[in-house]
Amino acid sequence: MSEQDLYIIRLSKEGWAVHLADETLGRFDERPQAIEAAVVVAEASARLGKAAGVVMEEGGQRIVVWDAGRDTYSRLS
Repeated sequence: MSEQDLYIIRLSKEGWAVHLADETLGRFDERPQAIEAAVVVAEASARLGKAAGVVMEEGGQRIVVWDAGRDTYSRLS
């Protein structure tokens, strides 16, 4: 793992996937499910003292979804 745990959400043939570095942590049918899962694991990383964040890749751009230094966890629907 790197200095920052950056969880990346990408759309793939199998659905929405959550990645950390070169690992795929999970695949989900719906984007909100992937976002919620990524935020849960990022929050756990932050509780361990790591810099953590969640970004979504869309159209070749990265959009910040959640950042441990900025956001608190809330259940997403």
